[in-house]
Amino acid sequence: MITLSEIEVETPKTLEEALPKIDSTRYRIIAGGTDVIIQMKEGTLPKKKLLNIYQLNELRYIRTDGENLRIGSLTSLADIANSREINEFATILAHAAGKIGSMQITSKATIGGNLGNASPSGDCIPPLYALDARVVVASTKGSREIPVKDFFDGYKHPDLRQNELIIEINFKRMDDGEDGLFLRHALRLAEACSVVSVSIWLRRSVRKAEFSDARIALGAVAPTVVRAYESEEIVKYGILDEDRIEAASNAVLGSISPITDVRGTAEYRRDIAVNLTYQGLHDLLARNVG
Repeated sequence: MITLSEIEVETPKTLEEALPKIDSTRYRIIAGGTDVIIQMKEGTLPKKKLLNIYQLNELRYIRTDGENLRIGSLTSLADIANSREINEFATILAHAAGKIGSMQITSKATIGGNLGNASPSGDCIPPLYALDARVVVASTKGSREIPVKDFFDGYKHPDLRQNELIIEINFKRMDDGEDGLFLRHALRLAEACSVVSVSIWLRRSVRKAEFSDARIALGAVAPTVVRAYESEEIVKYGILDEDRIEAASNAVLGSISPITDVRGTAEYRRDIAVNLTYQGLHDLLARNVG
């Protein structure tokens, strides 16, 4: 274990100043530091000089751009949870950001940090899958935009080149024909990683209790967040009755590969994944049939 006094930190004030320093061989990048600092103190991450980008206020925003919402990577989870735009047009993400941890954590933790940490239990990631979000990364050579479902190459491994920085997350705003939710199961209400999380997005069809499109994403049940494509197909284009909900919920088992760790066994995670999906589909059906 190391102490904070042993960690060297450099803090650029502008993105222009920061980008030339973005080099993963020399620095470990932190924003809120709610994950990285703990991991370094505990020795699960090797000691490395830190590049603290928390002062880059130009990356701290929530903007409406036509039919899209754009969120700067340094926007805090508290600001996301409390945002009128996010609550109205991206309710799934607002639900997740408000449940991640204590007030101290959500006021400091950032959405870019949640993505960059690339943990399958990162609670903002399943909602971004369900919203079909895109991640914008930048370097001194320019920027590129990556669908969030393609952003993770494996456990704790985001698709970031050694000189790139996450600068924005964007997605299409939810409209009146869409609904969604986020559910998680954790061992404690605050400051606990999810044992399993589920995000569901549905588009209503013209027929009552029928949905023309669906996205179902699960966290903490595989090396990365996963989409339950088979479950989505079961939900689409058919009356969402009890049999269809049960079939879609059980079908998530074909998309996940949970492990056993200190928070729960693989079998426990499989059961919770099915149960949360079942609960989420029931809740969405109830509030969209009326």
